[in-house]
Amino acid sequence: MKIVIIGGTGLIGQPLVGLLSAEGHEVVAASPSTGIDALTGAGLAQALTDAAAVVDVSNAPSFEDEAALAFFRSPTTNLLEAARHAGVRHVIALSVVASCSPDPQPPADTAIECIASAFC
Repeated sequence: MKIVIIGGTGLIGQPLVGLLSAEGHEVVAASPSTGIDALTGAGLAQALTDAAAVVDVSNAPSFEDEAALAFFRSPTTNLLEAARHAGVRHVIALSVVASCSPDPQPPADTAIECIASAFC
């Protein structure tokens, strides 16, 4: 199965790529350094061609509300649009935005949920 990992060269993505590859999956480690940029959309269409699943483990450079919102809005929209166009059946997103926040639902998580619900 072809699985695309957004943030595939990062702290969580790199081990995930290794685990899925060891299980025999065709894995694409997607990141700006590999020519696939969810923020701009560059390379997404090609990377998602024939993919069965995409896992987004990308990380915002800042957890300040506005910076996190700005980071997640565009990449989430780009990724979901490209996945829908490519016929990807499974999209999984990992978010740790709320793990240390006293706010029960920080704005970045809410934004991701709203964007994702528009694609369901």
